[in-house]
Amino acid sequence: MKAIGKNPNTKVVDLSKDILLRTTIPLDNHPALRSGFAGYPINPRWNVNKVHAWKTGRRLRQALQQGDLIIRSSDSMLVPSDKEEEEILVTKAATQPYRWISCAEWVKQLLKNYQTV
Repeated sequence: MKAIGKNPNTKVVDLSKDILLRTTIPLDNHPALRSGFAGYPINPRWNVNKVHAWKTGRRLRQALQQGDLIIRSSDSMLVPSDKEEEEILVTKAATQPYRWISCAEWVKQLLKNYQTV
């Protein structure tokens, strides 16, 4: 059985006039993301998270210029060019029944899954 799910932490960012992006970058870092997308230089007072958002904006602009990303005409969303539809997360239902585990085991599994992403 397949389920279609969306990340509840995603937000839509207005990168520039008529260009939208769905991202998990926190709201505090959206101006840095826009700045990188627009081609402005780094602000030396930014913290690590804002610099990371700025670099992401630069990479998005480069991918758009190279044709790896396109602006979807229906809603002005920035999406991968190889498929017109927005990326949909498809998850499989668990094949094993749930079982109780200790907190330490749960943290180990969580970290293992986080490192593979």
